[in-house]
Amino acid sequence: ERSRPAWAVGESGFHGFTAGKSVGPIQTVFLVSERSERGILDALKRGRMYAVDQRHAGTGLALGEFAVSDGGGAAVSGETLRVPAGTPIEVRVAVQPLAGTARDVRVTLVRNGAVAGAWVGRTPLRQVHREVFDGAPVFYRLDVRGPGRLLSNPVFVKRP
Repeated sequence: ERSRPAWAVGESGFHGFTAGKSVGPIQTVFLVSERSERGILDALKRGRMYAVDQRHAGTGLALGEFAVSDGGGAAVSGETLRVPAGTPIEVRVAVQPLAGTARDVRVTLVRNGAVAGAWVGRTPLRQVHREVFDGAPVFYRLDVRGPGRLLSNPVFVKRP
């Protein structure tokens, strides 16, 4: 119903030092074509980013790949892949540890708000989900839990 999607952005809400609360190391990771103010603003506008909550120093997660492909073209976070109904598509996922040390993670692929796939393993973790596009608009996002949490912005699939 929205004219534009709402993007996931990492932020800290600090409400005082009660109950051991503190400002945590939460980040928004921008997927930019150039390291500049213009590049950051373009990524923010287009949803080319993901949010990471790194609760313990040195144990964070990074999104190595999150793309939807039809074998020819591909779309990543914030982008739209346009394909005809009946087209086989695949969602490629790669989650990596920031510090290079393998970590246990649970990766959930969400399709239009419902679980489309879930994998448990150690990083680096790579998975591919395959299905045939039925022509109805769809979006995919990732929810990764392990040492901290990673939440991607959606990738959309629509008809041309």
